[in-house]
Amino acid sequence: MDTAIEKAKQKIEYLSSHEETMRIYYERERSLHERANMISSAEIRAEKKAKLEIANNLLDVLDDETISIKTGLNIEEIKTLRENK
Repeated sequence: MDTAIEKAKQKIEYLSSHEETMRIYYERERSLHERANMISSAEIRAEKKAKLEIANNLLDVLDDETISIKTGLNIEEIKTLRENK
């Protein structure tokens, strides 16, 4: 077997045999997943905010249906924007 692969295998066996090391590993994995979820949520919020800003800028020149088609927002969201303008 390739020496690099054998060394990696030995390291995995060593690390997985220690309870504290495994706990730290799983905690780090959980933390990475949480971070990815936070980034994804922030991106979704930013995209929604941008759509609302674009729709708000189009209210005085386009009808609700056209704004909905162009921004991907639903008609109710656009009506709410129009009412609050």
